[in-house]
Amino acid sequence: MTTVVSASRQLDDAGDRLDATVEFASEIFAVVDILARERGLRRSLSDTSSEAKARQRLVDAVFGSKVSADCKELLDATTTCTWRSPVALTRALERQGVRAVLRRAQQADRLETVADELFGINRLVRGQASLQMAIADPNRSGQDRQELLTTLVGDRVGEDTLLLARRAVVSSEASFEHVVDGYLGIASELAERKRAIVTTARALTDAQRAEMVKQLERITGSPIELSEIVDPAVLGGALINLGDEVIDSTVAHRLDQARQELG
Repeated sequence: MTTVVSASRQLDDAGDRLDATVEFASEIFAVVDILARERGLRRSLSDTSSEAKARQRLVDAVFGSKVSADCKELLDATTTCTWRSPVALTRALERQGVRAVLRRAQQADRLETVADELFGINRLVRGQASLQMAIADPNRSGQDRQELLTTLVGDRVGEDTLLLARRAVVSSEASFEHVVDGYLGIASELAERKRAIVTTARALTDAQRAEMVKQLERITGSPIELSEIVDPAVLGGALINLGDEVIDSTVAHRLDQARQELG
């Protein structure tokens, strides 16, 4: 049986055969929004107890004349996958919209720039509790929250970055910051490297940066893209976030450990 991960990767393969355009990504996001609202439709399209042909007919009936040929081809591809749950289907489609934007950036030699801009926006939001609350405020419309972010960063980032940032604002999956972290993970996958977020009390020197990249590449066996945060609160040492892995050698962490040991 096909697992959720392999189903998502199957969709990656299907998406990679299609043109990476803003229009295509926007269509996929619109489909995801429809499926998020229409739970019955989402369940039917992901129901592996029904034949693929039946799900194909449903795709034809609901989306056939309303989406582009590329969008339709991607939706057709979902009917040959085995989904663990309806949510797995919508997450995989959302991923394709994000990948389309990032693949387009990669083709324009902008992938690293987009990743850096997304990281900067995430850092801005994480650093302001009032902004976090405003972006997540359920009493404000999604468009209002998107416009708030656009006002803050729209003239400082590219069109592709802004599209993803605005999409992250209205995502129902998690907080804005965690959604953008996921986008950065996808960008790293496309670049075939891992992104390490390093927090230190002072900015790294060129020599320190080069040595850190060298050691992290030795540990992970993968090329490393370094993103840096300066935070005096760590006092010294470094906090390194490698996706799901965290290496904490900060002075603040060691002091916390000492306090715990002393009771």
